[in-house]
Amino acid sequence: MTLFVSFLLLILPIISNGLPLSHEKLQSTSQSYDHELTYQICGRDTTPGQVPFYASIEYDDTTGHYTMYSGVLIANRWVLTVGHYEHYIATPQVVLGDERNNKTIGVEKIYIHPDFNSTHDSIALLLLKEPVQFSRNIQPICLPEPGEDETFYGRIGMVTGFKEPHPWGRKIEGSNMQITTIIRSDDCGEYYDKVGFNKPIITESFMCAGYTNDVEDVFIPSFGNPLMVNVEKHWVLAEISMNNVPCQNTVSPRLCLTGFLRVGFYLDWIKRTVF
Repeated sequence: MTLFVSFLLLILPIISNGLPLSHEKLQSTSQSYDHELTYQICGRDTTPGQVPFYASIEYDDTTGHYTMYSGVLIANRWVLTVGHYEHYIATPQVVLGDERNNKTIGVEKIYIHPDFNSTHDSIALLLLKEPVQFSRNIQPICLPEPGEDETFYGRIGMVTGFKEPHPWGRKIEGSNMQITTIIRSDDCGEYYDKVGFNKPIITESFMCAGYTNDVEDVFIPSFGNPLMVNVEKHWVLAEISMNNVPCQNTVSPRLCLTGFLRVGFYLDWIKRTVF
C-alpha cells in the first residue's frame, strides 16, 4: 500500500509554484505573489509519498499534554480546518512540514464560520502570525473551482494525515494515506443507517467517503484531515473530515465510513475571509 501511494504521488505530482484559491488561474512564477491568492499557482514538485500541505494543529495545556487535530495549508498565511470549541478558549500553534523538516508557527487570529455549531458549518480559517516559506516539504493545496466538487461524486480520492503522536510530546512519524470513494450527500444517510451509527444532520455541505475494511493499513481520519482528488496533475482539496464510523462498529464489517465537509460549499466564505 505504501509503495503504491508513493508511486501514485510520484506520477501525479503537484507541479506548480504559489498559493491560489483556484487551480485554474495559472500565471508566470516570475511574479511576486506574497499578498495575492487569485492568480497564484498551488504547489510544485514535491517528495513522493509526502503530504506537504498537511497542517498539525496543536493546543498545549498546563500539564504539558496537548490536543492535536488536522488542517490543510491553502496559502502562505492561511490554514483551513474544522471548527472546534477549543478555538474559543485557547490559541493553537500550527506545525507544517514532515518529520525531518518542519516549522512551528503561532496563530494570529481564528476565523470561525458565523453559523458554526457542532453538527454543521463546523469550519474555520487560521491566520498564521507569519508567512510560511514554501519548499518541497511545505506547499499549499489547490481549492476547487465553484461547482467543481459536484463532479467528484463516485470518484476515488485520497485522505491524508499523520500517524498518532505520543500524548505527552509531539512526534511526527510519517504520513498516512487512505484511498477512498466519495459518496453523494443524499446517499450518506442510507450508509449511516446501514452501519448502525448515529446519523448526523446531513445538509448540502455534507459529503461521505467510504472504503472496505479489508484494506491493509487502514487509516481512520481524525478531525480536519484533508481528502483530495487529482485533477489534471494537481491535488485539489475536496473535503475535510468531521467524524467517522469505526469499522468495528459497522453492521456490514466490510464498510467503513467518514463524514466530511464539502470545501466547495464554503468557497464564498473562504474568499471573503482571506481577502
